[in-house]
Amino acid sequence: MRTNDIISRFQSNNNKLETVLNKKKFSGDVKNLLLSTLYKITSSYNDYEKIKVNVENKNKYVECLIKIIEMCTSIEIVNANTEEGQRFLKEGITSKVDTYLKTIRLIPTEKAMLYALFKMNDTKMYLDEQYNLIRIALPELLNEGRDINNIEIIRDFNAWSWNTLPSEISNIDCNLIYQNLQILLGFEFLNNWMKLENQKELLEKLKNKLEEEYNKGEIEKLLNLIYRISIIVCVQRNKSEKTRLLEEKAWDDKELERLRDKESLVIELTTIKKKKAEEIKKFDKMINDEALLTKEFEKRNAKLSEYKKIFSVGNLLGTIKKERKKALNEIEECNNLLDANGYVKRKEELEKNVDLLKEAKTSRNKEKYKIEIQKIFINLLEERVDEIKTLEQKKELIELFWILRYYNFIVFDEENFIKDIEELSEERERIETKVIEKLYELKLLNPITKELETDIKIIKPMLASRIMNLENVSIQAINDGDIIEINIYDGKIPEYAFEIKNTKNIQVKGKKKVKLFIK
Repeated sequence: MRTNDIISRFQSNNNKLETVLNKKKFSGDVKNLLLSTLYKITSSYNDYEKIKVNVENKNKYVECLIKIIEMCTSIEIVNANTEEGQRFLKEGITSKVDTYLKTIRLIPTEKAMLYALFKMNDTKMYLDEQYNLIRIALPELLNEGRDINNIEIIRDFNAWSWNTLPSEISNIDCNLIYQNLQILLGFEFLNNWMKLENQKELLEKLKNKLEEEYNKGEIEKLLNLIYRISIIVCVQRNKSEKTRLLEEKAWDDKELERLRDKESLVIELTTIKKKKAEEIKKFDKMINDEALLTKEFEKRNAKLSEYKKIFSVGNLLGTIKKERKKALNEIEECNNLLDANGYVKRKEELEKNVDLLKEAKTSRNKEKYKIEIQKIFINLLEERVDEIKTLEQKKELIELFWILRYYNFIVFDEENFIKDIEELSEERERIETKVIEKLYELKLLNPITKELETDIKIIKPMLASRIMNLENVSIQAINDGDIIEINIYDGKIPEYAFEIKNTKNIQVKGKKKVKLFIK
């Protein structure tokens, strides 16, 4: 984008922000920091949008940010050399946010400001009790992933370059899984899904959406792996949740052991059914005999303290009906376990729970799960490539080329990006080849040599480069006997060079620079 356009858009957003700031009693330093943060966002957003593809519309992003600023009652700067600033450094934090009082205290950097503002936005994802085992872990993972995603524009972009430092990502695992889902589902769906107020059947909605778009056979496995990662990440920093999940596992282990002793189980269930049937018979008599009901009323009250006595015979009747219903439910549960299908279903459910909950005890499988998730992710993304068959779909195909490049630079662990992970090289090689082949098939890339296989070898390294705008790329191929020298230019600026072997005596199209994309 031209400098004049950036300035013009900044001025428009700046005016909106200044209108809000005029009503606030923030210090001059805080107001300047907010304006500086907005300028960095405005000047980098077009590059961010181009490189990443799956992002929120810039105007919506800025409007959301200004609304958050408007809701803040206080924003105060904490100097690093003060006692409080030293505590921040010791705790490894850059801000403290009180979402109830709507206050922020922060170290004065644009990144800290942006992170704190999005933390102030309290539209967090929650799960219903029906998702007992992951109701804390999965929302923690995705909420943290979204917070990390929200500050990417300032963290990794500065209007002229794109750089990602693993050390600046507060939780690499949360970010990785969130980025996987955002690429598969798109920003809009994932963002709206996480804000849904009806928490019931929430994961079913996620699964249904993925199965609408991709191969159903892979989705359940993908989600199960994500749930496992979420538990591992959660228990590493949430001791109370680790305790709860280990207690759940102990109970499920015990229940599973009970089910496996079928002979004792049948005796136990038969005994329970008989006992509950007798209780129901007794309840029915009292319900239909006022004298018996009055006698039960007096009997129960004689055993209760003054504050816990039953108010009236009518109240007791309501209690007895509830007790009768509970006894009926217990008989139904016994019947379900005595039924072969019901028994198998309950046993499989417990085995599945126990298997999932083993992640609360150890994190040793985390890296393996992350690799498996990425392999499935690439397979699903490849389905989208296979579905592109016509020139009318060229926009989607070009976007997938950009997405693959962005994906290569997602941080996998403290030292590596996705592109550095050897276990994923085969899958990456396959999908990158397929995308480039399809780009040539639809005549969207300029031929560089007279052989497709060689052209693919020339273009693939660009998916591991950080050239800001691939549409500005030109390629020069020079035939030098047994090798072809490749020079890559960003506009007129040389970016990098490499050589490939020319064992087949492939002919190149002279020494002229060739644009990567056909306009």
